[in-house]
Amino acid sequence: MAEKIRVLRILNRFNLGGPTYNASQLTKHLEPDFETLLIGGPNEKDEHDSLHIPHSLGIEPVIIDSMRRSMNPVLDRAAYRDIKKIIKDFKPHIVHTHASKAGAVGRSAAYSMKVPVIVHTYHGHVFEAYFNGLISSVYKAIERNLSKKTDAIIALSDRQRLDLVKRFRVCSDEQTHVIANGFDLSHFQSGMTEKRARFRKKYALTNDEFAIGIIGRMVPVKNHAMFVDVVERVSRKYKGKVRFFVVGDGETSEDTRKRLHQKKISISDRADTHATVHFTSWQKKVDEIMAGLDILMLTSLNEGTPVCLIEAQAANCPVVSTDVGGIRDIVLDGKTALLSPSQDVEIMSQNIVKLMNDQALHQSMKLHGWEFVRDRFQYERMVEDVDQLYKRILRDKGVKL
Repeated sequence: MAEKIRVLRILNRFNLGGPTYNASQLTKHLEPDFETLLIGGPNEKDEHDSLHIPHSLGIEPVIIDSMRRSMNPVLDRAAYRDIKKIIKDFKPHIVHTHASKAGAVGRSAAYSMKVPVIVHTYHGHVFEAYFNGLISSVYKAIERNLSKKTDAIIALSDRQRLDLVKRFRVCSDEQTHVIANGFDLSHFQSGMTEKRARFRKKYALTNDEFAIGIIGRMVPVKNHAMFVDVVERVSRKYKGKVRFFVVGDGETSEDTRKRLHQKKISISDRADTHATVHFTSWQKKVDEIMAGLDILMLTSLNEGTPVCLIEAQAANCPVVSTDVGGIRDIVLDGKTALLSPSQDVEIMSQNIVKLMNDQALHQSMKLHGWEFVRDRFQYERMVEDVDQLYKRILRDKGVKL
């Protein structure tokens, strides 16, 4: 191809999570065939800024101030105009949007500007566990209309594809492709002994003390209320020593603390103060945290492809999670994870206590984690799949470069 293929990549915002990793890896590693401009909105006030992720790859994204997470007709219209101007100046062959707000505004702008190829990636969806039935129906109708303007839709797992095509019917079978997320996971396997020692020394964790973590945004869909109930039940059932770590922050942080206080469960924000539950806020050295934990738990009501579960397995940390969304596609139930039904505090608590009491099972699950994620979720495979998809669509549509 004589000319580089120009890609405009649009994110909702650069918060900590799969979309930021996904978009940054694609922007960097699709070179040299593709020239990518990465843009996105600013983070919300209660969100941790994760621009260090693209910056670590030498990428300087363009921040579109009008692109906001919440629905705002005035700002949404401004974002639409801002993106149209960028399209006019950059002249992309492909506009690739990631997640809901970027997908709605970005695809509409690309379609109106007659961009040759439009691609959208679903990083989870908002069709359940976010809004009431009426609002969810409106979102589904919007997504069905947008899919008609889209050449290819990427689902991150087979289960998510089934949701999009069969269950919620927001896109067609032919236009939907499964391309799992990809990350640089190798650093989770390096220096594990030293990282574990640092984490456990910082919090004065003894060798016989279990450390259980929950990592991610503190928002309703992550269901930290269930986390509190599990902490109470596990603390009652398990006869040994156990401490819990809440890594992240957000709108439900205060409510989570209140619930713990009501149950007379001790909490702390300081590493040098002993407590049952430690709130660490956001942390950049996730690999060090994973090395120090003995179990990673997830209590979400809905998920796409939660990065923390992939990272936990890469760090040989067993997972205990609710069985929702695409989670079953990124763990091996019984081998790298123990799954429980959504909102089932008793079964999740039993799974955690089982792992703490059964040393052989815990050790076996540790060993299977890296083996499972090593090839499935490395960024090279994701980049190759997207490269082939882009070029196939350009060729099929007869786009001349």
